[in-house]
Amino acid sequence: MEGDGVRCKATREQQEAWVLSTLSRALGYAGSLLRDRALAEDVVHDCYLRLLQKAEVYDLVRDGTKLLYKAITNACIDRNQRERMMLSLDGNDFCDSERGLAVADPNAEGPLQHVAQRELEDLVKASMAQLPVGQRAALELSSLGYSMQEIADALAITSSNAGVLIHRARGALRKHLAQYLESPSHE
Repeated sequence: MEGDGVRCKATREQQEAWVLSTLSRALGYAGSLLRDRALAEDVVHDCYLRLLQKAEVYDLVRDGTKLLYKAITNACIDRNQRERMMLSLDGNDFCDSERGLAVADPNAEGPLQHVAQRELEDLVKASMAQLPVGQRAALELSSLGYSMQEIADALAITSSNAGVLIHRARGALRKHLAQYLESPSHE
């Protein structure tokens, strides 16, 4: 920084490197909140554009990730409030390209296990979609490896509140998935 209080501007190369380093996680985060890959790409693009237009105001290399996730969260909340999304019971609302992102179970063998894996994936997606946006956002950020403080900063809440949101989200998922994951005692 200069001595007169003017912020150092990031070079174009530094900004490009920041965008490239955060893009895939930002798309995954927005996709998990919106449940629509194309819509998530639009939201992330708009958020990057707004941040880069104010690159003189913000230090994107240092604070950009926090600002980006806050912008994505707010944009997704706005989008969800404007367009209430309804999920069908047959799961046709999820695009097939999302299925390609699922991690295959190396222990699964044969078509029966493949179908069971698909059912579990669909059940997890549907259960996540039922969570309030704040809980879903906190849980998604946690699953992406962010610290409690980073989650709190991205969602503009305290770190203890972020922990509560994650705890509640996990509890709700546990309830939704319990029947599917419990071992049948009658067999």
